[in-house]
Amino acid sequence: MTESNFALSSTMLCKVRWHPLLVTLLMTFALLSASCSRPAPVALVFNAAPWQNGETHTFRVTDVDGNRAGVAMYTITEGSGDDGKAQWSLQRVIQTQGDTETVTTKVSAAGFRPTSSYLERSNAAGTEIVDAQYNGATVDMVLTTRASVTTNQRAEVPSDVRDTPTLPMLVRALPLANGYATQINAFLPVADLLDRVTVSVVGDENVTVPAGAYDAWIVTLDTGNAVSRLWIAKAAPYPLVKYIDGRNKATFELESFVASQ
Repeated sequence: MTESNFALSSTMLCKVRWHPLLVTLLMTFALLSASCSRPAPVALVFNAAPWQNGETHTFRVTDVDGNRAGVAMYTITEGSGDDGKAQWSLQRVIQTQGDTETVTTKVSAAGFRPTSSYLERSNAAGTEIVDAQYNGATVDMVLTTRASVTTNQRAEVPSDVRDTPTLPMLVRALPLANGYATQINAFLPVADLLDRVTVSVVGDENVTVPAGAYDAWIVTLDTGNAVSRLWIAKAAPYPLVKYIDGRNKATFELESFVASQ
């Protein structure tokens, strides 16, 4: 075919009128193909807690540009609630660029549903506090600003909600495997934000962090507006090896792990 004939053929192809029914079928096929590539979420069922009393993760934190920003620590301790039932206390402390944020969430030992969450964020300008109490389908919050102004707020949430800062630890208790996916309702008291989070295993990788090399599942937490990525070690007690926050783009890399006191 000569160059002129090829140009003519291309022009003729561009003028082809696609039948509306054919276009609809092609679009439907494309959507079905995309959906088939994603595993269907299964019912949310947790395994027994893989951690022990006193377990501690310590991370180095880098910002979106790869610069060292600070450190973070997760500590898990066991105890009992006012009703005498067993519970876990999950504490996260992040120290970055002059700010210190501590979130302590108490969750039931069975199912890891939160009973309370206490956030304290401080810097040179002062301290702000969010004290949240979970009561079934409601969360009662007391918010105190750096100017010591206190307000009360109530949020309606699904009764099966979990506390957002605990998700990187709770994912460790899921039955992770190739093709696994589930969904979790998650609430962030400091922002009064409720998300329906899709948890998916998207692959595995031998990842190296300051604490060493780990064979890990790669897990995404998709809120619809942001996607966080976690690397969870395949070997018990399944420590969190690496974490990229989908909202602020900070990267957490494991520097040390202590399994128990």
